Amino acid sequence: MKKRAATLLLAVLLAVTSSTTAMAAPTGPFPDVAEDHWSYRYIVDLYNQGVLGGYPDGSFHCRDTLTWGQSFKLILGAIGVELPEREPGKHWAYSYIQPAVENRLVYSFNEEYLDEAPTRRDVARMAARALDLTDISGESPYTDCDDGYVVELYEKNIMWGTVQEDGTRTFSPDEPIAREEMAAIVWRMMDTDVSQGMFRHSNYWLDVLEGVPPVSFTDGQFSRDEKGRVVYSGGYFTRGIDVSGHKGEIDWNAVAMDGIDFAIIRAGNRGWGSGVLMEDSWFDKNMQGAIAAGMDVGAYLFSNAITVEEAVEEADLLIQKLEPYRQYINYPVVCDWEFLGGGDSRAYGVDAKVITQCIDAFCTRVEEAGYQPMFYFNDYCGYVKMDLSKLTRYPFWYAQYASGPSFRYDFQMWQYSSKGKVAGISSDVDMDLCFIPFPNAVRRPGVTPEAPPEPEPTSYLPSVPLDHP
Repeated sequence: MKKRAATLLLAVLLAVTSSTTAMAAPTGPFPDVAEDHWSYRYIVDLYNQGVLGGYPDGSFHCRDTLTWGQSFKLILGAIGVELPEREPGKHWAYSYIQPAVENRLVYSFNEEYLDEAPTRRDVARMAARALDLTDISGESPYTDCDDGYVVELYEKNIMWGTVQEDGTRTFSPDEPIAREEMAAIVWRMMDTDVSQGMFRHSNYWLDVLEGVPPVSFTDGQFSRDEKGRVVYSGGYFTRGIDVSGHKGEIDWNAVAMDGIDFAIIRAGNRGWGSGVLMEDSWFDKNMQGAIAAGMDVGAYLFSNAITVEEAVEEADLLIQKLEPYRQYINYPVVCDWEFLGGGDSRAYGVDAKVITQCIDAFCTRVEEAGYQPMFYFNDYCGYVKMDLSKLTRYPFWYAQYASGPSFRYDFQMWQYSSKGKVAGISSDVDMDLCFIPFPNAVRRPGVTPEAPPEPEPTSYLPSVPLDHP
């Protein structure tokens, strides 16, 4: 991890001349910063390290408001990013925009704002992201701010806020930040090992979530049968598949007789680029076929909600599509929130707190309609884009294509492959194991129950081409 290594190197260099208990002796480079000023030692230490400087007249101006351009330069320097040369004919800080985006300080930025002032919340978010932290955090100590990035910096002893006379703590998130405050933040960023007590996933440092049960599975409990399908030896399990309209025509009797116990069937999706909510035109045919073949059934909607209102809209579509089959739904009704499209995704830069609220709103709506809610995630979403500690009331459906799962938290359903081979389906299919018996599951292989009635045509949304597999 190049960026983190550079951060630690800077911390080591800083420790040569200072420590957390005794900083370097002040040299007094700025006549307008008194030795008894609270930020004096931070400023002097960073000046001696060549991290910050003053104005051309030799002053520092402690209370001057920091600009976006100055913030980019200081935070990038704090994490060891090699600062680029100034671009001729451009704003002095223009060349810092791209490194700021690459290091996730911001997700996009317009150069016309380089001389504007970021808020204290803006600076906290930049600092937290620069240190590879997410906004998945504990309860806020502040009465005026519940931002996860701000809380992470408080927990890492980097930004503290102000303790009021009544003992409460405030952050003033919408106020600008002064140069003296930024000096203290940058010094602490360089001197703090944020990884203590955390674990690494991809490019992020993550806290172990409280209240989320640790994984109960071990590698030795999983093996493969003669068809290459995963078998679990640790207790109860059923075999399933999940399908969308992209599978085309499915012979559900053949599926049922090939050892598949349940099917989770897609009812619709929201486009990760367009944001348009769409029905799956094969949903009714797939649902009727699976039910007629005697399979247990659930349903899912591919979600890309970035507001609670969108999440509720998605859940309402799914609930409406399920109504003709209510008596047959005995497996979960799933919020399948996924992040696709990278920087082009409409969900790019949306915080984990918001996504978690969307999933909770979706699942709550499903639960209120009388179904068992569940949500789906892979490693990246489960660790980085969702706060699982806020979603433990719902079963987890985890996706990892491997011989055995490596996720650190427990889950109730596992999608272990997207390349499964099942009779009655002409293309590869997602394969799943479920580890808990749902109360109304009645899988009866080879028995065909009475077919459900044909559903009434719906006019909730038009059926349009799909943009997600």
